[in-house]
Amino acid sequence: MRGLLARSALGAPVLAALALSALPARADGPRAADAAAARAGGPRITAAPAARADGPRASAAPWAGFPAQPLARAYAPLRAADPWFGDDKMRHFCASIALAGGGYALGALATSDLRQRLALGAAVALGAGLAKEVYDAAGHGTPSARDVVWDALGTSAGLGLSLWFDLAATPIQF
Repeated sequence: MRGLLARSALGAPVLAALALSALPARADGPRAADAAAARAGGPRITAAPAARADGPRASAAPWAGFPAQPLARAYAPLRAADPWFGDDKMRHFCASIALAGGGYALGALATSDLRQRLALGAAVALGAGLAKEVYDAAGHGTPSARDVVWDALGTSAGLGLSLWFDLAATPIQF
């Protein structure tokens, strides 16, 4: 019975790996239209610059004399460079699905306790996501809290799929 459960739990990482392979090759590179225009010598297509919040309504804070938007202006380039729905977020989501499903499948080979399987899958996926962000923070990339959020969402989805496959393969006993 344990072999059947382990095989059914492997369905989630296989599906996630297929989804991950369908993503574009590079998330942080220029868009294809921008690259083609640059090669042809034409203008690059860029987003319009963000409007400045220096107007009279921007300083209408509830407390007098306190600037309303200094942090928003300071962090505006970071928000523009790290969108919530970028290609790299989908990579984090899909990789977390695959890692959580794989950790769950390893747990299914080792134990019949459902909570231990879920804990192992969560530890593998979240541990890898946090390790990636620590690596980025060490100067090898750009760390992002939004990446961690997508890692957590992918972990939840991967564990949910693995649990669903696992329970679907379990015969009903009367």
